[in-house]
Amino acid sequence: MLKDRRVRHSVLFALALGLLAPFPGCDRGDEAPPPIVIVTPQPVRGVIAETSYSGLVPGSWVAFPIPISQEGKLDVQVDWTREDSWVFIYLGSTECDPDRLAGGSCPFLIESETQTPKPRFLESDILAPDTYYLYIYNVPEDPDTGEGSNNREAVAVVIGLTVGFGPQGAVEPELQIGAPAVVSPSGF
Repeated sequence: MLKDRRVRHSVLFALALGLLAPFPGCDRGDEAPPPIVIVTPQPVRGVIAETSYSGLVPGSWVAFPIPISQEGKLDVQVDWTREDSWVFIYLGSTECDPDRLAGGSCPFLIESETQTPKPRFLESDILAPDTYYLYIYNVPEDPDTGEGSNNREAVAVVIGLTVGFGPQGAVEPELQIGAPAVVSPSGF
Protein backbone atom coordinates (compact mmCIF):
# COMPACT_ATOMS: atom_id res chain seq x y z
CA MET A 1 0.00 0.00 0.00
CA LEU A 2 2.84 2.34 0.80
CA LYS A 3 4.39 1.45 -2.53
CA ASP A 4 1.10 2.26 -4.37
CA ARG A 5 0.92 5.58 -2.59
CA ARG A 6 4.49 6.49 -3.66
CA VAL A 7 3.75 5.51 -7.23
CA ARG A 8 0.60 7.62 -7.23
CA HIS A 9 2.45 10.61 -5.76
CA SER A 10 5.25 10.24 -8.30
CA VAL A 11 2.75 10.07 -11.15
CA LEU A 12 0.83 13.11 -9.84
CA PHE A 13 4.07 15.05 -9.37
CA ALA A 14 5.20 14.24 -12.93
CA LEU A 15 1.79 15.26 -14.30
CA ALA A 16 1.89 18.54 -12.38
CA LEU A 17 5.33 19.39 -13.78
CA GLY A 18 4.19 18.49 -17.28
CA LEU A 19 1.17 20.78 -17.00
CA LEU A 20 3.12 23.72 -15.60
CA ALA A 21 5.89 23.62 -18.18
CA PRO A 22 3.95 25.34 -21.02
CA PHE A 23 2.99 28.38 -18.89
CA PRO A 24 5.05 31.57 -19.29
CA GLY A 25 7.41 32.16 -16.46
CA CYS A 26 7.79 28.44 -15.94
CA ASP A 27 10.14 27.91 -18.82
CA ARG A 28 13.88 28.04 -18.53
CA GLY A 29 14.30 31.24 -20.55
CA ASP A 30 15.54 29.41 -23.62
CA GLU A 31 13.33 31.50 -25.92
CA ALA A 32 13.11 35.28 -26.12
CA PRO A 33 9.61 36.70 -25.72
CA PRO A 34 7.95 37.81 -28.95
CA PRO A 35 8.52 41.48 -29.85
CA ILE A 36 5.77 43.98 -29.11
CA VAL A 37 4.63 45.76 -32.26
CA ILE A 38 2.75 49.05 -31.99
CA VAL A 39 0.99 50.14 -35.15
CA THR A 40 0.36 53.88 -35.35
CA PRO A 41 -2.35 54.72 -37.88
CA GLN A 42 -1.56 57.50 -40.33
CA PRO A 43 -3.51 60.78 -40.44
CA VAL A 44 -6.53 60.73 -42.72
CA ARG A 45 -7.47 63.46 -45.24
CA GLY A 46 -10.91 64.06 -46.66
CA VAL A 47 -12.45 66.71 -48.89
CA ILE A 48 -14.96 68.64 -46.79
CA ALA A 49 -16.15 71.20 -49.34
CA GLU A 50 -16.01 72.14 -53.01
CA THR A 51 -17.42 75.33 -54.42
CA SER A 52 -16.98 77.95 -57.10
CA TYR A 53 -17.77 81.60 -57.61
CA SER A 54 -17.96 83.62 -60.80
CA GLY A 55 -18.17 87.36 -61.19
CA LEU A 56 -15.17 88.31 -59.07
CA VAL A 57 -14.46 91.74 -60.49
CA PRO A 58 -11.13 93.53 -59.97
CA GLY A 59 -10.94 95.11 -56.52
CA SER A 60 -13.56 92.78 -55.00
CA TRP A 61 -13.46 90.14 -52.28
CA VAL A 62 -15.33 86.89 -51.84
CA ALA A 63 -15.52 85.10 -48.48
CA PHE A 64 -16.23 81.44 -47.73
CA PRO A 65 -17.00 80.32 -44.16
CA ILE A 66 -15.42 76.95 -43.36
CA PRO A 67 -16.85 75.26 -40.26
CA ILE A 68 -14.75 72.34 -39.02
CA SER A 69 -15.92 69.98 -36.30
CA GLN A 70 -12.65 68.11 -35.69
CA GLU A 71 -9.13 69.20 -34.87
CA GLY A 72 -6.92 68.94 -37.93
CA LYS A 73 -4.95 70.60 -40.71
CA LEU A 74 -7.04 72.54 -43.18
CA ASP A 75 -5.87 72.70 -46.78
CA VAL A 76 -7.30 74.87 -49.52
CA GLN A 77 -6.77 74.75 -53.26
CA VAL A 78 -7.94 77.76 -55.26
CA ASP A 79 -7.86 78.00 -59.04
CA TRP A 80 -9.02 80.82 -61.30
CA THR A 81 -9.59 81.37 -64.99
CA ARG A 82 -6.83 83.59 -66.42
CA GLU A 83 -3.06 83.21 -66.06
CA ASP A 84 -2.44 86.98 -65.99
CA SER A 85 -4.85 87.68 -63.10
CA TRP A 86 -3.58 88.57 -59.65
CA VAL A 87 -5.55 86.62 -57.05
CA PHE A 88 -4.61 86.96 -53.38
CA ILE A 89 -5.80 84.34 -50.90
CA TYR A 90 -6.18 84.53 -47.13
CA LEU A 91 -7.30 82.19 -44.36
CA GLY A 92 -8.42 83.53 -41.02
CA SER A 93 -10.35 82.70 -37.88
CA THR A 94 -12.21 86.01 -37.80
CA GLU A 95 -15.18 87.06 -39.89
CA CYS A 96 -14.27 90.41 -41.44
CA ASP A 97 -16.51 92.93 -43.14
CA PRO A 98 -15.52 94.72 -46.37
CA ASP A 99 -14.24 97.79 -44.49
CA ARG A 100 -11.82 95.73 -42.38
CA LEU A 101 -10.65 93.80 -45.44
CA ALA A 102 -10.10 96.97 -47.48
CA GLY A 103 -8.40 98.68 -44.53
CA GLY A 104 -6.01 95.78 -43.94
CA SER A 105 -7.12 95.32 -40.33
CA CYS A 106 -8.40 91.76 -40.62
CA PRO A 107 -6.08 89.26 -38.89
CA PHE A 108 -5.16 86.26 -41.03
CA LEU A 109 -3.59 82.92 -40.18
CA ILE A 110 -2.24 82.51 -43.73
CA GLU A 111 -1.65 85.16 -46.41
CA SER A 112 -0.74 84.47 -50.02
CA GLU A 113 -0.17 87.75 -51.84
CA THR A 114 1.43 86.78 -55.12
CA GLN A 115 0.45 86.27 -58.74
CA THR A 116 1.79 82.71 -58.94
CA PRO A 117 1.52 79.78 -58.58
CA LYS A 118 -1.78 79.00 -60.23
CA PRO A 119 -3.60 77.07 -58.78
CA ARG A 120 -2.73 78.08 -55.25
CA PHE A 121 -2.47 75.57 -52.41
CA LEU A 122 -2.47 76.63 -48.74
CA GLU A 123 -2.14 74.41 -45.66
CA SER A 124 -2.70 75.44 -42.07
CA ASP A 125 -1.14 74.24 -38.86
CA ILE A 126 -3.35 72.05 -36.69
CA LEU A 127 -6.57 73.98 -36.01
CA ALA A 128 -9.15 73.54 -33.26
CA PRO A 129 -12.79 72.92 -34.22
CA ASP A 130 -14.28 76.32 -35.13
CA THR A 131 -15.41 78.33 -38.14
CA TYR A 132 -12.61 79.66 -40.33
CA TYR A 133 -12.86 82.02 -43.29
CA LEU A 134 -11.30 81.82 -46.71
CA TYR A 135 -10.99 85.24 -48.41
CA ILE A 136 -10.16 85.67 -52.07
CA TYR A 137 -9.25 89.07 -53.50
CA ASN A 138 -9.03 89.96 -57.20
CA VAL A 139 -6.27 92.56 -57.31
CA PRO A 140 -7.08 95.51 -59.63
CA GLU A 141 -4.40 96.74 -61.99
CA ASP A 142 -2.12 99.42 -60.56
CA PRO A 143 -0.73 101.53 -63.45
CA ASP A 144 2.25 102.64 -61.34
CA THR A 145 3.51 99.16 -60.47
CA GLY A 146 1.95 97.08 -63.24
CA GLU A 147 0.64 94.65 -60.64
CA GLY A 148 -2.92 93.41 -60.76
CA SER A 149 -5.26 93.04 -63.70
CA ASN A 150 -8.60 94.21 -65.02
CA ASN A 151 -9.85 90.63 -65.45
CA ARG A 152 -13.23 89.50 -64.22
CA GLU A 153 -12.53 86.12 -62.58
CA ALA A 154 -14.20 82.86 -61.66
CA VAL A 155 -12.67 80.78 -58.88
CA ALA A 156 -12.92 77.09 -57.97
CA VAL A 157 -12.20 76.02 -54.41
CA VAL A 158 -11.49 72.59 -52.89
CA ILE A 159 -11.17 72.40 -49.10
CA GLY A 160 -9.65 69.40 -47.32
CA LEU A 161 -9.20 68.46 -43.69
CA THR A 162 -6.56 66.06 -42.37
CA VAL A 163 -7.27 64.56 -38.94
CA GLY A 164 -5.39 62.13 -36.76
CA PHE A 165 -2.93 64.42 -35.03
CA GLY A 166 -3.26 63.97 -31.30
CA PRO A 167 -1.10 64.44 -28.23
CA GLN A 168 2.21 62.56 -28.44
CA GLY A 169 1.32 60.85 -31.68
CA ALA A 170 -2.03 59.47 -30.51
CA VAL A 171 -4.49 59.11 -33.29
CA GLU A 172 -7.98 60.50 -33.06
CA PRO A 173 -11.09 58.84 -34.47
CA GLU A 174 -11.66 58.49 -38.18
CA LEU A 175 -12.46 61.53 -40.24
CA GLN A 176 -16.16 62.18 -39.75
CA ILE A 177 -17.40 63.59 -43.01
CA GLY A 178 -20.10 62.83 -45.49
CA ALA A 179 -20.28 64.05 -49.03
CA PRO A 180 -18.47 67.32 -49.79
CA ALA A 181 -20.55 70.33 -48.89
CA VAL A 182 -21.16 73.28 -51.15
CA VAL A 183 -20.09 76.40 -49.30
CA SER A 184 -21.99 79.54 -50.20
CA PRO A 185 -19.74 82.52 -50.78
CA SER A 186 -20.58 86.00 -49.69
CA GLY A 187 -19.37 88.54 -52.22
CA PHE A 188 -18.43 92.02 -51.13
